[in-house]
This record gives sequence, C-alpha cells and structure tokens, in this order.
Amino acid sequence: MPISSSLQKLLGNSLLKLEGDDRLDINCTLPLTDQIVLVGSEEGLYALNVIKNSLTHIPGLGSVFQIQIIKEQEKLLMIVGDERALCLVEIKRVKQSLAQSHLPSQTELAPYIFETVKGCHLFAAGRVDNGPCICAAMPNKITILRYNDNLNKYCIRKEIETLEPCSCIHLTSYSIIIGTNKFYEIEMKQYVLEEFLDKNDVSLASAVFAASSHSFPIAILQVASSMQKEEYLLCFHEFGFFVDSYGRRSRTDEIKWSRVPLSFAYREPYLFVTYFNSLDVIEIQGHSAVGPAVLAHLDIPNPRYLGPAISSGAIYLASSYQSKLRVICCKGSLIRESGELQRTGSSRGSPSKRCPPTYTEHITKRLTSGPGSHDGLHREPSTPHRYREGRTEFRRDKSPARPLDREKSPGRVLDSRRERSPGRFGDSTRLHAGSVRTQLAPVNKVCTRRWSQ
Repeated sequence: MPISSSLQKLLGNSLLKLEGDDRLDINCTLPLTDQIVLVGSEEGLYALNVIKNSLTHIPGLGSVFQIQIIKEQEKLLMIVGDERALCLVEIKRVKQSLAQSHLPSQTELAPYIFETVKGCHLFAAGRVDNGPCICAAMPNKITILRYNDNLNKYCIRKEIETLEPCSCIHLTSYSIIIGTNKFYEIEMKQYVLEEFLDKNDVSLASAVFAASSHSFPIAILQVASSMQKEEYLLCFHEFGFFVDSYGRRSRTDEIKWSRVPLSFAYREPYLFVTYFNSLDVIEIQGHSAVGPAVLAHLDIPNPRYLGPAISSGAIYLASSYQSKLRVICCKGSLIRESGELQRTGSSRGSPSKRCPPTYTEHITKRLTSGPGSHDGLHREPSTPHRYREGRTEFRRDKSPARPLDREKSPGRVLDSRRERSPGRFGDSTRLHAGSVRTQLAPVNKVCTRRWSQ
C-alpha cells in the first residue's frame, strides 16, 4: 500500500537516513545558511548539507542538546556536554571547521563555557528591555543573564528558585514568561515575578482550575505580534487556549489535544503537535477567519521535534523505527492542498478518521516480510509518556495528575501587582477597563539572588 501523494507532500523529503552503526541520536537542528543545517546529537555537533545530502562532523564539542543563533554577536548559544553546560561558539569558527572538512584534521571548536550555568535543560535568548538577554533553566532554578557592554560578556543578574523544573521560556520585549507549576511573568526592571494569567478574567476560571489541579504548562507560543496586539497560545497537558499580553483570554475556543502531547512547535500559521507515534498539524487561523480549521493527523514512528526548517511554515522531525532514523521536513504550508485532510471545529477531540494510508501502515507493510517485523513499532500509550529531552525529564514527579500546591510560587512574594513598563508591567492606563490588581497568595519557598555585575 503506497503512501498517498498528499501525505508525501506534507511530509516532504527525507533530508537524512541513518541506520545501524551510522545512526545518530539527534536532539536538535538549526538552519545556519540556506544550504547548511546544524545537527546537535548525543554524538556531537554535525553539519547537514541539504543540497548534497552529506553530513559532516564538527569536532570540539560533546553532546549537543539545544542550539540558537545570537545574530548581534555572530555566535551560537548551546547546551553541551555531560554537564549540560551553557556555552557560546563563534559562527566563523564553525564555518572555518567546515571549510577544513576535506583535510586530515579539522580545527576543533573552543567554546566559551558559562561555568556557573550547568545542569541546564532549556534556554531562550533575545532582546529584552533593549538589551541582549539569556534565560537558562536548571532543574530547580532559572538564571537570567544580561549582556554587559563594558565587560563585553554576559553576566548573571538574577537567579530564581522554582517549585518545578521550568518547561518553557518566552522572551517578550519587556519581560520573560516561564512555565513551571504555573505560568509566571518576570518584569526586567526589578526582576519582579507574578502569575501571568489574569485571575480577574472569569472566562479563564475553568482553565486555571484544571491547570492547577491536574495539568501543567508545556509550551508558550507567540501566534500573533503587532504594535497593537500580541497573542500567545498557552499549551497544557490536555488543552491549549489563547491569551493576550495581559494574560486575559483572547479567543473563546480552546484546542484539545487528540493524545498525550510530547512537544509543540509553531511556524506561522501552523501548529505542530508531536505524540508518541503520531503528529498533528493544525492551522491557527486569524480572528476574522471564516470556516472550520484544518487538521492533518499523521502516524509517524517515534517522532521528535528537532527545530524550524529552512523553508517557511515547516519543521524538521526525526522519526525512528527499529535501527533506522530519518530526518523529515514536515511542510505545513501544503496542508490545504490535500483533500484527504480533516476539517474540524474549534474544539478538537480525537480525530474521527485517519488519513489513509498512514506512514506507519506503510512502514508496517514494508517490514512484514521479515520475522519479528513488528517489534520496532509501538502503539499509542494509554498513560502519559514523558518526552526524553531534558525539559521534561527533569520533572521530579512523573505524574501530571498530582495536585500542585497553589500556595507556593517559584519566586519572590508580591504584596500587590506592581506598576508595569511598556506592556504588562507598564503604564496603568494599558490595563483593561474594570481590571483590579489582586494580591498573590503568600509563598513558603523563596530563594532569589541578585548579582551586582
């Protein structure tokens, strides 16, 4: 049974196929140029030439778990090694090493290691409050680093202990939003921390209760950005909903995941949700959109989100079965071109029908000729399956059903909501009519450190 042409289009081409001793345990990817994609794996850093379909090792680093480009400084920010250390590497050194790949020996990279930021499982970097900023997450705290122009380096400015390991980080132009046991927002003038969701928004009552009792934050995705309006999709274990920059609901509908989600990625206007053995592609429509949303459900063996693709509206996925691994480009931009894809309402449950024939069915048929051919294929689990990457493996309680202590906060105590600078923490006139700043509950666990540099 061959794969339908529409599914082939949506999955795109396989960028890389590895099997046996050549197989890598890939953690992440990042486009470096229009032709080169950096590949971070347990075995080290590699460069994939998507034109030549060739893979080149770049020596000097151990395991690579996350990569991001800091354009202003022409550097790569990474989590590397057994200690999961945060480090910086000059992009020109990476390109020099690639240029020497034909020589008997390449120049090894010499990363700058942040000695005080180790055991890191997640970070985000960008410009906050008109300056370069890094927020790195460890199992029991987050560390905020700001760039010091006089010292020409990043310096630690704040550490905040967390009740639960941080699962997601998003940098706005004036604050940092993190997900731990709840979503919190950190103001960057005085590093004041408060809950992100507005408790005065009665439309969020059921969602806030569910999130605090049996669900937990997984991701925060910015789905709209303009001078007048920012919008975020907050993803929890069982559902997701949209809020504005004030933490107030911006759309009446919610998105319910068809299975237990492992990871989320957004490439405008498409949301990609990976599950244990499948993938959902959901089109996030604008407020003025007419008609039902479009959903594609694909069965893919053990998918792992790696990073954004070179082309817009697409991501890279790793799919493994038996001893084989493929890196796939999933093209959300082709979702409307397939007549076999589903159209759903605003609230989504489990898909009522599958897209025939699925990728898993295709692989199964190919493997049926050999003995024990089904051993490498797995069913969807009935219980939550924790994603193997660091941002979830550090959760101390493996069960999402454990009620969380709502009297605890990951940071300092606030007597009342503070004045806010441009946006959420700024001029009080930006607050919605009728909004009231309420006191936060006292906390039992507070541990913050301020750094003078």
